[in-house]
Amino acid sequence: MAISVEFLSLPNVVRMVGGKTITMDFSGQTVESLIRQVAEKYGKKVEKFLLDESGRPDLMTFRILLNKEEWIQSGQLQKQLQDGDRVTVMMLVAGG
Repeated sequence: MAISVEFLSLPNVVRMVGGKTITMDFSGQTVESLIRQVAEKYGKKVEKFLLDESGRPDLMTFRILLNKEEWIQSGQLQKQLQDGDRVTVMMLVAGG
């Protein structure tokens, strides 16, 4: 299935994957497996940013938004994706 993955506020990742938005020919089913597939496809530097030490998506560093309407929390990483879904990965920012 085809899944669009958009990277916001992540200029280094955008350079490494070749654009702000990529379309993955996704062979998995879940949000977690999509993030792992992106990391595997684009190499160790992307993997280091996207995955924590245990190999799971590092939601302490970034957030995931599904179809621009649903925030994916750590307990929802097994959420099933559908053909045509759009997953946005964005850096956490803080300020004051």
